[in-house]
Amino acid sequence: MNINFNSNMMTGFKTRRQKFGVGSLIFLLLFGAMFTGAGVVALKSTKIDPSWSRVSGQVTDSSSSISNGSTIYAAVVQYKVNGQAYQVTSSTSSSSYPHIGDSRQVAYNPSQPNEAKVVEGAGSTWWLYLFPAVGIACLVIAPYTFIKSLRRSGDINHLIQVGQKLQGVLTDVQSMGGNNNNNSYKIVVSATDNTGTVQSYVSDVLGGIGGLAMADFRNNPVPIDVYVNPANPKDYYVDVSDIPNLTPERIAELIKSATHSQSNTFADGEKPPTPTQS
Repeated sequence: MNINFNSNMMTGFKTRRQKFGVGSLIFLLLFGAMFTGAGVVALKSTKIDPSWSRVSGQVTDSSSSISNGSTIYAAVVQYKVNGQAYQVTSSTSSSSYPHIGDSRQVAYNPSQPNEAKVVEGAGSTWWLYLFPAVGIACLVIAPYTFIKSLRRSGDINHLIQVGQKLQGVLTDVQSMGGNNNNNSYKIVVSATDNTGTVQSYVSDVLGGIGGLAMADFRNNPVPIDVYVNPANPKDYYVDVSDIPNLTPERIAELIKSATHSQSNTFADGEKPPTPTQS
């Protein structure tokens, strides 16, 4: 990712670690509840009381509606009970116009023959199970992701307080979607650990533009701190909180100490080992 440096952009939108906050939790819970409820209602509409009688009916018309800009059709089926004709509309719809004259089985309430449902095959109703499936998945994933985000925030606070602070240099920016318009990315920072070995540290998923995305880091190195757990070097945090405040003067001031110690151990073209972030 090669982006031209512009000092005027260093005060742009703040670079931040993407977190799953309370707002996201509430939204996903509401979304999950809505889908679950819609799925239950849809499935209930196709469920037939086993005490109801069944009779063969015939498609005589269709009922149309607009969904997502497209017209969908539901078959209108006529059936007879004791010589009396009744009509019922299918609870499922499709983009295909129903064939007039087709036979459809109808289940009706013996005590109220006008109360009826078209008996739908499994092939036409399986997709209704997707609604509660997606809803339940959201209801499970939302609190899990929220708790995971809280734990990560707690871990970061602990690392900042008791972790070993390393001063590194930005060496790469990785887009999360392979799209230049994607505003989610990670950064890679090279820093010398306590053994004198240059390591690569990958940040959490970041958002916002800030000075980071505007810096030509290959020609104007950007110093970034990394906090490492001494007992577990794979547990670390790449600190991006100060990135928007890094003016060109501040970079020039800090870069000397950040690169001097690495110039003797990190040869051009050499790729340092990459620890796995927990």
